[in-house]
Amino acid sequence: MTDATHYGRNGDKYLLTPEQIEAYHRDGYIILRGVLTEQELQAIEPTFQQFITGQVPDMGRDFCDMSGPYDREFDDFALVNAMLPRRYQPTIRDNVFELRAASISRQLLGDSATLDYDQFLAKRPNKPDAQFTMHQDLGYWPTGSPSTLTATCSLALDNANSENGCLKVVPGSHKGGLRPHQPLHGDNREESHILSVEIKDGDEVVELPLNRGDITVHDEFIVHGSGGNRSADSWRRTYIVAFRQKDCVEFERSIGFTHSHNDQVSWQTHLGALGE
Repeated sequence: MTDATHYGRNGDKYLLTPEQIEAYHRDGYIILRGVLTEQELQAIEPTFQQFITGQVPDMGRDFCDMSGPYDREFDDFALVNAMLPRRYQPTIRDNVFELRAASISRQLLGDSATLDYDQFLAKRPNKPDAQFTMHQDLGYWPTGSPSTLTATCSLALDNANSENGCLKVVPGSHKGGLRPHQPLHGDNREESHILSVEIKDGDEVVELPLNRGDITVHDEFIVHGSGGNRSADSWRRTYIVAFRQKDCVEFERSIGFTHSHNDQVSWQTHLGALGE
C-alpha cells in the first residue's frame, strides 16, 4: 500500500488537490491557505520593505502609485507599487514563494508555465482611495500572443479583509471574454497605468479575505479589483508573481513588452480603442 498523497506545502513545491484545479478553471480563481510559513515570510519582508519605502533607486515609473497618476509625489502615494522587483534586486530570485508559485502554476497551466513578471504592492493605512478599479489583466497586455493562459499568484504579507481592501472577484467572469475598459486618469496610458471596467447587472462580486501567508491565484480574464484601506493603522501588503506559458512570455519579450511601466508602448493591446 502506498502512502496517501500529501497536498499543500511540500518542500519548494505546493501540491494542489484535483478539486482545487477544477475550481480554478471553473471559477477563475482559488484561495490557497498557508502557502508560506511565518519564518519564510520574515525572510522575504526586508527586501519587500526596501522597495515599498522607496529605498531602491532608478526605477522610474516602475515605482508609482497604482491608484493615481504617475506624477503623484511619494508622500501622497496611497497604493504603493514596485514593478519587477527581481529585475532591480536579483538576489530575491528563486525565493520560496517563487518556487511554490511555479509549482502551483505548472499544475494549472502545464509544464511550460514560466514566470512572466513580479510585483510588490502596499496599501497604506487610512487611505480609502487606495483602490484597484475592477479590471481584467488581459486588457493591459498586447495582442498577438500564441496563448494567454495566466496564473497570477498573490501572497498576503498581512491579513487582508474588507476594511483594508482585500481582493474581490466576479466568479466565472473569465468565461465571458474581454470587456470594454477605459483609462481612469486622463485619456491615455501616458497619464496613468490604470484601466477600469464596468460591472454588469447580475455580476456577483465576492471578497477574498486572506490570512498572512495565504495566496490567491487568478486567471487573466477574471474581473477583479479591491477597495481602499479604511483601517486606521493596518497595511495591506501583497507580493505577486504571475506565470504564463513559455511561448507567451517569449512573444512578449520579442516585441519589447516586459510589464515595466517604463516600456515604450509600440504594440497593439487588447483594448485598441485606447489608441496605443
